[in-house]
Amino acid sequence: MEIYRWEGKGFRQLDPLRFEEERDLEDLLEQDPNLLLGNERICIISRQVPIGKSKKVDLLALDRQGNSIVIELKRGKTSRAAIAQILEYAAAVAKFSLADLERFAGRWFQGQGREFTSLLALHSTFFGYELGAIRRASFNRKQRMVLVSEGVDVSVLDIAEYLRRVGIDLTYISYFSYQAPDELLIATKTILGTSAIQESRANYQYAPRQFLTRERFLATLTENQELHQVARQFFDYVESCGAILRPRIAQIRMTIGGRWWMGSYPSKRAKHFRIDAHGDFIPSQIAECRSNLADVTPKRFGVSFNIMSQAHLEYAIEIFERTRNTILEE
Repeated sequence: MEIYRWEGKGFRQLDPLRFEEERDLEDLLEQDPNLLLGNERICIISRQVPIGKSKKVDLLALDRQGNSIVIELKRGKTSRAAIAQILEYAAAVAKFSLADLERFAGRWFQGQGREFTSLLALHSTFFGYELGAIRRASFNRKQRMVLVSEGVDVSVLDIAEYLRRVGIDLTYISYFSYQAPDELLIATKTILGTSAIQESRANYQYAPRQFLTRERFLATLTENQELHQVARQFFDYVESCGAILRPRIAQIRMTIGGRWWMGSYPSKRAKHFRIDAHGDFIPSQIAECRSNLADVTPKRFGVSFNIMSQAHLEYAIEIFERTRNTILEE
């Protein structure tokens, strides 16, 4: 599929863009899942939900009726194995109680520094109804599935169409992404059968997404002047170290010596900004981080935490210095 942009005197063809990681697409859909089901609003309640050893649901959401929506994202074209995968995930989610859903949602919201009281309160506020209007037993009564991939696989289409005919609520969505100057364009189409391959290009929906530059990052924190100043000092420090800022979708990555050093993204309510610090951290170092920083989470790449104050930044710089020196020595 070819996309063109008018640039004053003529059209310029936009280059296709591949997401480097599935989490880049997750970042977008977490912030605005409206690309998934057209005009239907859905409430994202958690991300990377564990359902077994090394198995995680990319995004978990609820619809207006309280049904669960299992969302599985594929960076390239999907395969028939993805159908089995999302069915397995939906079967696991079907066993979740309301308390299970609430636990996953609570951990995710609190990990982002966002207020969370209960799943019922979140759902009623999001969809705008009086608390108690939907019975507790209605939640997770049904599981819906949304499979999102780049382009279309005919064999997957055939299976998805069959499953829908026999009453399995599976939606198959194709997307294409394109690079424009300082922004990303995404075209999506809900696929329900093989006839969708011949759909007109005009039926695609376009959702521009801008890369997160330093200026845009800081602009999200203007309501919190203290944190805005802390973030400015953070970027000044990073640039003074000779690191390269690499704007991405919904985050900024920082490399030094050709290696990934850090990543960062602001919170939606300007209460903190998140840091992904790359490096090797032994248990005692992680314990020390937890004593000095907010919401510390060990990751495969290193450790992730929130910066909420000047004191947090001052301690974090000690971590950054250690990981930077390790990278430069290798």
